[in-house]
Amino acid sequence: MLDALRVIAALFLIFFLPGIMLVQALFPRQGELDADFDWLYRAAMAIGLSIVITILVNFGLNSLGVNPDTGMGYVTAGPITISLVLITLIFFGIAWLRGGLFFLGRLHPKLIRFPSRDPRDEDIPHLTDRQQRFKHQELVTQKFLLIKQIDKTERLMEVHSGDQKKYYTQLRKKHLVELDKLEDKISFIEKGLPEKLDDDELEVDYMDVSG
Repeated sequence: MLDALRVIAALFLIFFLPGIMLVQALFPRQGELDADFDWLYRAAMAIGLSIVITILVNFGLNSLGVNPDTGMGYVTAGPITISLVLITLIFFGIAWLRGGLFFLGRLHPKLIRFPSRDPRDEDIPHLTDRQQRFKHQELVTQKFLLIKQIDKTERLMEVHSGDQKKYYTQLRKKHLVELDKLEDKISFIEKGLPEKLDDDELEVDYMDVSG
């Protein structure tokens, strides 16, 4: 069992972690790579970059020659692991500073960082309060997920009939009510009114929306 966990951890370190941290450092804004399949682009780039980083690390370690203490080269499990972990931590720090690790804001308000403002987003309200801005971005993300779900429900209404059409009609009404609530909360924050939204109010059937 322990050996299996080590293999999984090694594969994750070699084929994903360094690359995903580099991608988040280079492209910190959500949707920057693609409007609909941003996560897919990031995952694919993470795998490719991780392989390149691992190869470069091996070249670098090989250029160090022979370790006089062991009489062997440095291209062994220990040096490779340490090098990849250090590189991953460096990219992690850069990604966090550039606002590419948005999820850390859920752990503590002091960990909230935002990407530099995109000139193309001048129509988006600029909120100076970091916690308000973080909550605003979460709400906007949920809003777009909900709009996609409404579009999907409307397409299903067109191709079904009878009880199934009735079900999707009721589901669409439910989503529209949720959308109104989200838009009210977003408008509330954008107007700069005193904070009255509780954390539990932030979640509006999120699992239902993302499904």
